[in-house]
Amino acid sequence: MQDQSAGATAPDLSVPPSELRIYVNRNLRMSSIAAIGFDMDHTLALYNAATFERLCFDLALDLLVTRKGYPEVIRGLGYEPEQVQRGLLVDKRLGNILKTDAYGYVSRVRHGARSLAREERREVYKRGRLRLGADRYRIFDTLFDLPEGCLYIGLVRLKDESPELVRQSYRILFNDIREAIDTIHRDGTLKRMIMADLDRFFVRDPGLGETLRRFKAAGKQLFLLTNSEVEYTAAVMGHLLRDEGAPLDEIFDLIVCSSRKPDFFVPQGKGRSVPRDQVPGLANRRGNCHTGGDAFFLESKLGVFGDAILYFGDHTFGDILRSKKSVGWRTAMIVPELEREILALRRLRGEIRALEELEARLEDLELERDRLRNGGGPAEAPPPALEAEVAEGLQRRGALQRRISAGFNPYWGSLFKEGRAASRFGAQVKDFACIYTSRVSNFRAYPTDRFFVNPGERMAHET
Repeated sequence: MQDQSAGATAPDLSVPPSELRIYVNRNLRMSSIAAIGFDMDHTLALYNAATFERLCFDLALDLLVTRKGYPEVIRGLGYEPEQVQRGLLVDKRLGNILKTDAYGYVSRVRHGARSLAREERREVYKRGRLRLGADRYRIFDTLFDLPEGCLYIGLVRLKDESPELVRQSYRILFNDIREAIDTIHRDGTLKRMIMADLDRFFVRDPGLGETLRRFKAAGKQLFLLTNSEVEYTAAVMGHLLRDEGAPLDEIFDLIVCSSRKPDFFVPQGKGRSVPRDQVPGLANRRGNCHTGGDAFFLESKLGVFGDAILYFGDHTFGDILRSKKSVGWRTAMIVPELEREILALRRLRGEIRALEELEARLEDLELERDRLRNGGGPAEAPPPALEAEVAEGLQRRGALQRRISAGFNPYWGSLFKEGRAASRFGAQVKDFACIYTSRVSNFRAYPTDRFFVNPGERMAHET
């Protein structure tokens, strides 16, 4: 079902593969959207993850040695990206990395290179559910957090193996890493290196420019809203859209840099105009480029308000939650990991189907066992063949669950799930994003006036 309007442009009629589709949590009628906004980093600008994250890792290591007095031996730590994923938590008191389900219950724990067994995990986290407001925990919400997590895992492992080399507590160890990562972002070191070799650090999406043009042709106002500074924004977006033949302040109706999200979504006052002709690539000849300000200033500049705005971002809190809760914008979450997750689902289709069939069979067997034990008369002992089939089924289920989990990430399983439940990250995507997809250019395959319809949710008794 979709609306058709005179301003709509023809989509690419080929059916996109599942990893490039748009997924819907809440109905979204694109014909009701008057302005579309975009975060830059990890949203419009897709980083070459391996190159970018390794650079952050190496620069932070160097700072730990040169400024914090860590031993030279830590320079030999290897970067292992599979050790972390978004949605994990750091327990700074104990040096652990945790994964929780949607309800905050601890499901997996790693300490350095070691995974804690169930009994040990339950002994350490007796209450099961965490109080995340405590200073004890830090959440990896963004893709920028992943190098920090890898570095912490490596240094915790080194500390445990050679305590004479790394004497800092687990908390101080984490705080030192956090400070080093903040420093390379804040002092310009990281961005200068990226700007000197943009081709190496960014993936140029050939469909991005076409997608933006289609939105504009359909009468949508476009804006760029980023925490990055003006010079960095101009360099990165100029590189990514260099084939468009137009300056950035003509492609976008409004550009806001140094926005300080999530604070941007509470009253801050008006933004400041970028000086004309002072920033290469962002001359601001039309006067539509600003720094700072707040969402109310942005809405007044566009003349569009609330749910007539659709905002694309990758950060669950800073982009998606705050824009939805504070000012009522509609939300589109960019999840680059989605492509890898769907490809894993495709590879594991047979195992997932076998697990579903096995779980249905186990439910029937356990109901039969319960009937025999609690039939209202003298309890009957379940026949040995029934008990043996249940035991064998449980063993097979465990093996299938482990195989499926390892097919996503050998340490943490699926980004979106934890067992049969949603993970913390998966629940946030479901709760906060109206729609989600792996990249902005996936919209090329859909009409610009598409009515994105939620497929509907089922309660347990409807399955």
